[in-house]
Amino acid sequence: MARPVKFDRERVLEKLMFLFWERGYARTSLSGILAATGLKKGSLYRSFGNKEELFRLALSRYSVRGPAFMGNPGPSLDSLVFIYAKLVGDAAVPELRRRACFAFNSGLEFGAARGPLARAAKAELAKLEKFFQAIVRKAVEAGDLPGDLDQAAASARIFSAAFTLREIAKFRPERRFLLEIANAALASLGTKRRIK
Repeated sequence: MARPVKFDRERVLEKLMFLFWERGYARTSLSGILAATGLKKGSLYRSFGNKEELFRLALSRYSVRGPAFMGNPGPSLDSLVFIYAKLVGDAAVPELRRRACFAFNSGLEFGAARGPLARAAKAELAKLEKFFQAIVRKAVEAGDLPGDLDQAAASARIFSAAFTLREIAKFRPERRFLLEIANAALASLGTKRRIK
């Protein structure tokens, strides 16, 4: 009887996360998965399931790790300024610019599709959207934003600006251009805070 292959599950999941993050679901092949993880096909499927399950595990891992990539900001106006500054700064790093955001990438890849992977991608985007809603709500409660601000519209603007900053940086990484996007989103909230 063959002995089970021993491997570090967390390390394999980390490699899967970066692989799907960089290539997306459709462009990630089984041979690419096997090369990245160093596992044999049987071990991979026994331990993690099929390609769909591997993708869901990778996206879930990103969701848990995502705040760490952004410095673990809490929902506040300060954190929004920090996030936008980080997104603008990340555009200067080719690897970060190319990779962008796994959740945003997945949303773009699956778009209006149906099925479990599309639902998983949309669920991750919904979590991000709720985070930006919390930023606006907390900033209004703290008096950092006007009390009469249309919070739903403001949340939509700052969420879409984050998406735009991350994705447009792939082909327009010029700092000045990205600062215009970030600062226009901040101005739309009624704050004088800006990124320089």
